[in-house]
Amino acid sequence: MTIRPFKLPNDLDLMNSLIMDGFQYPENPAWSVQEDEKAGMIDRIRGIKRIWPLMRLMQILSPSLRNIMNGYIFEQDGNPVGLVNYMSPPGRQGEWMIANVTVLPAYRRQRIARKLVDATLSTLRERKAKLSLLEVIEENLPAFNLYKELGFIPYASEIQYDAPDMKIALPSLPDGWSATPLSDSNWRVRYELAIRTTPEKVKQFEPISERKFKTPVFLRIFSKLFEITGGTRNSRMLLGTPDGKAAGVAFHSVRIRPGGVNYAGFVLDPAYSGMAAKFMQFVLASIQQASPGRRIEMSLNDWQLALIEAAGELGCIKRLSAYRMGLVFPEK
Repeated sequence: MTIRPFKLPNDLDLMNSLIMDGFQYPENPAWSVQEDEKAGMIDRIRGIKRIWPLMRLMQILSPSLRNIMNGYIFEQDGNPVGLVNYMSPPGRQGEWMIANVTVLPAYRRQRIARKLVDATLSTLRERKAKLSLLEVIEENLPAFNLYKELGFIPYASEIQYDAPDMKIALPSLPDGWSATPLSDSNWRVRYELAIRTTPEKVKQFEPISERKFKTPVFLRIFSKLFEITGGTRNSRMLLGTPDGKAAGVAFHSVRIRPGGVNYAGFVLDPAYSGMAAKFMQFVLASIQQASPGRRIEMSLNDWQLALIEAAGELGCIKRLSAYRMGLVFPEK
């Protein structure tokens, strides 16, 4: 039995394989990696491998990029059977995300997940982490209880939906309203919208700062290259009011290669909740036009009540809910 750090780029294919095989739950199929998701996952790994020399160069030039692909692999009898990622996104000094805590089904109930997370938390303490965040499916009680024992506190939930499996008509917006592309460089709109819409409890674990939204030019270029090599096209749409205010923003990712799924996420100012259904329908229809014939996954925060209601009105199917949990490290 050994726990070893990632060896990149050599471990990239192994990591992907462990995630696809580890996130399989025959008793709860909705929790599993879906078949149509695998093409996108494979493309992303191939994309990373193609641009790895550039990625290494950028990590040398920008220390903040050195913390985006860390993790451990658990080996038993020489076989890799478990995995955990941890990363600190650029602009979030002291904040770390733990993701992809997975163990192959045949090796579960052996405390492997605990050992992987323990190793990660030990490393984060050594790196003087201030905060660690993760997500866990609400009904996955063994994992939820493990994180609570380790000190994580649930502070919000995220609900995942599948858009209706039918053609969605592009609606006309009321007079004066607009839905227009929003460039990455226009970060202040998203920053100010986040300040207005995020509950105070969530801000305690996900502090809102300009650095989180103000992406440097070189990083935007790198992200665009990663999109292209990974077979996706990412963009944002701004919902504008008749008097020129920002009412909401949607992020969407569409596939530009065969297979895979499309994705949408939304933020809406509660002051304009009456536009939730129209805005959601507009975005989903636009995605279908740009990348037809694929399933659309959608994520909504539990405090976005108007958007949740709109998802029901449009016939979206709830797949699962996941707690967002946080651990604050004591200051030394």
